[in-house]
Amino acid sequence: MATDKKTSYGAPIRVLTGVLAHWQVIASAVLLGIGVAGLAATYNSYCGMTDLAYAPTEVHDNLRAASTESGVRTGILAAQLETESRWRVGAASPAGAQGLAQFTPDTWEIWGQDGDIRDPEDAIRTQGHYLAYLRDRLEPLADNEQELQDLMLAGYNAGPGAVEEFKGIPPYPETQGYVKKINQLGASKYQVTCHPDPAFKQEKIRHPDR
Repeated sequence: MATDKKTSYGAPIRVLTGVLAHWQVIASAVLLGIGVAGLAATYNSYCGMTDLAYAPTEVHDNLRAASTESGVRTGILAAQLETESRWRVGAASPAGAQGLAQFTPDTWEIWGQDGDIRDPEDAIRTQGHYLAYLRDRLEPLADNEQELQDLMLAGYNAGPGAVEEFKGIPPYPETQGYVKKINQLGASKYQVTCHPDPAFKQEKIRHPDR
């Protein structure tokens, strides 16, 4: 009977002894697992920011603020500014639009809040204000978020009245090309990705005297 008891309890005791002897290895493995999970979470969080990888670094915070106000992804806002002005502060159109976000003086007087039309921060802030207004005004015409975004961009280019008149993107080649180009940039240069395409380069704000 005594021999049977030794055989019965011997294996569990040996296992327990082994566990205690190697507790440091086990603890290290657990901590390593926690660390890997933490790095993965950080990596995923970082990936959510890479749609601004190629936007000028000095306006990242401004783009995020405009995105929060307008509900438009930061990468789309960056793509819109590149389409409007190619990041040139001194950009001007034949129609009189000026600055990074290409507002006409009349529109700026309504939405610019006494800012400087050629100041990048003021321009991006006003871009967010105006897109938020277009979202509220044009939302009844859209069936989903992508349609609404396209209508907002079309309204920015052609005016919200034209979008309402045609109940969609107006049949103007300029406006249709404008919306298409922004979406293409948003899906390539300013896409949300962990691996920004090296074919592109980081942009800088271009000032007239530089």
